[in-house]
Amino acid sequence: MTPTRRRATERPGPRSTRGRPVRGGRTILPKWRRWALPAVLAAMTLGVVVLYFTPLLGVRSVEVVGNATLAQDQVVRAAGIEPGTPMLQVDVDDVQTRLRAMPKIAAAQVSLAWPSAVRVRIIERMPVAFLVARNGIQLVDADGVPFEAVAQRPASLPELRVREASQNDPATRAALTVLMALPQALRAEVSAMIAEQPNDVRLLLRGNREVHWGSLEETPWKAAILPALLTRPGKTYDVTTPALPTVA
Repeated sequence: MTPTRRRATERPGPRSTRGRPVRGGRTILPKWRRWALPAVLAAMTLGVVVLYFTPLLGVRSVEVVGNATLAQDQVVRAAGIEPGTPMLQVDVDDVQTRLRAMPKIAAAQVSLAWPSAVRVRIIERMPVAFLVARNGIQLVDADGVPFEAVAQRPASLPELRVREASQNDPATRAALTVLMALPQALRAEVSAMIAEQPNDVRLLLRGNREVHWGSLEETPWKAAILPALLTRPGKTYDVTTPALPTVA
């Protein structure tokens, strides 16, 4: 074997850009790269701490949209968002839950408007009827939810007469479904809805007239023929079978 031939087990080590081998076979990193990553992580941690625990980016305003009868101050108080609260600490789900606990609010949506505002959009319950309950007169919305006590019977709303008004009560839902299916002009003529059972709905109209509606089956058809049927003289109008309505 000639001296110029390398042995099979001998391998060249890593070389520097100048052609000299690097000690230990490792590349030496520049000093700035050793502390750059820890510095960036520390800065990010500090930024999160500042934003989460200090009012630097705190709530400065709460914008309320959709309130018709509720004052903005009422909605803001119910939301429970204190001025200066760090934006990152505002839990929109908790705020929505607190708002929906208000009887007059049917739905609520909360969002953050960076850098310093919270937007609250609500849908208020609107009365379509009233209920005379043990604890007084209650306004009822189209979902069957009693949501507000009033001192007197509203002259512009019909009375809901059911055993127990509730959005989960089939008779309540049936009576209100019938009411909301009527044309607006005819709806204003209704003085009371009576529903002992969900398949036995009756309407009392102004002028001492009564409509036997029956069940919710074919409700659109019944609502369509009733206005013309009411032009006939009579006191009792039966549309339980809309193909064969009667007047007595």
